[in-house]
Formats: sequence, C-alpha cells, structure tokens
Amino acid sequence: MAEQGVRSRQPRAEATRARLIETAALAFAEHGFDAVSLNDLVEASGLSKGAFYFHFASKEDLALAAFRAKQEDLVARLLAEDAPLSAPEHLATLLRRRARLLREDASLACVTRLGSELNVRSGPGSAYASFQDLALGLIADLVREGQARREFRADLDPEGAARAIFASIVGIDVLALLSSGGKDLEDRSDELIELILPGLVGPSRPTGRRAVRATRKGAQ
Repeated sequence: MAEQGVRSRQPRAEATRARLIETAALAFAEHGFDAVSLNDLVEASGLSKGAFYFHFASKEDLALAAFRAKQEDLVARLLAEDAPLSAPEHLATLLRRRARLLREDASLACVTRLGSELNVRSGPGSAYASFQDLALGLIADLVREGQARREFRADLDPEGAARAIFASIVGIDVLALLSSGGKDLEDRSDELIELILPGLVGPSRPTGRRAVRATRKGAQ
C-alpha cells in the first residue's frame, strides 16, 4: 500500500514541477531574470511556497531548470521536422526554423532572454556552461554530416566550426533582443546564414543565398 501511495504521488509531483517550469519559462522570457521575483513565480503558478521549495532550492535553481527544459524542447522540435536536404540547406533550415519557433512559442523565448542573462551570471564549470554542449554537439554533427557528403570543406575542424557558429547564434540572439525584443530574429538569422555558409562550403559550391531562398520558400 505504501508503494502504491508513492507511485500515485509521483505523477502529481512531476506535474507540479512541470507547472513551475512552464510558469518560470514564460515569466523569464517576458521580463528577464532580475525583474521576476520568487513570489511572482509562486503566485503565477497558483502553488504554495512549500510546493516550490519541495522542487527547487531557489529562483536560480528554477531558472536553470526552465532554461534546460526549453532548450531540450527547442532542439527536439528542431529535429522533428527533418527532411532530406543537402548539408547547407539543412543548416539553413534549422536556423530559420529555430527563429520561427522562438517567435511562435513564447515559452521557448526564455532560451534567448534568460540565456543572455545566464551567460553573464555563469562561469566555467557551472551547470549552465555544461548545457551549451547540447547545441555545440548538434552543430558539430551537422558539420561532420556535410563533410561526409563532401558538401562542407574537409579541412574544417567540426568542433571549432561549431563553436564559431554557436557564438554567432548567441550574438544574433542578443542583437535581436536589443533591437526589436527578438521580433527580427528571422532577419538576423538570414544574415547569419548568408555569412557562414560560404565559409563552410568553400568557393566552388552554392552560396548561402541559395539556401536562404530555399528555406524561405519552405517556410511560407
């Protein structure tokens, strides 16, 4: 009987945790970390402080959980729609799809808004720093895919290329937030695509402009 009671509580506990994460993701996406208090999060969730502290030790702890959950959700949704494409078109499609998903789903936007603040607050060896391995690994795999298909330059270091591309993505996220509250991220992504693809494919292959046109057409 005791084990049955524990099992019955587990789904409720998971639902409560998910509710807190979703509440926090939306709040941090809209207002940023500093402008949202722990009391704001508790009130918005409709739960008690006891329920909050059962799952999270602090607002910072919840912020990390919200970022990680939405980062994983974003990556899963990016990869769910994959279709047969060349490596340049695949990368361009993922960047444009990312911008579209961030625009369409307010909770996913905590990846950019909250991420920009955690970038400053966190340091080497932190949990947040380790979260970047997910994006870096995804990009490095895309570069390797392009190299295996002879669509990207063979002399590229996949990890080095991934770091440069990811740093550029973080940069356009911050610029879009500053210039338009994130509303022009699709335009900034197009600019990035046109810049990085020629460097990946080399001078003898199609430039980023062709891939941009292809992904724009597919997004309509």
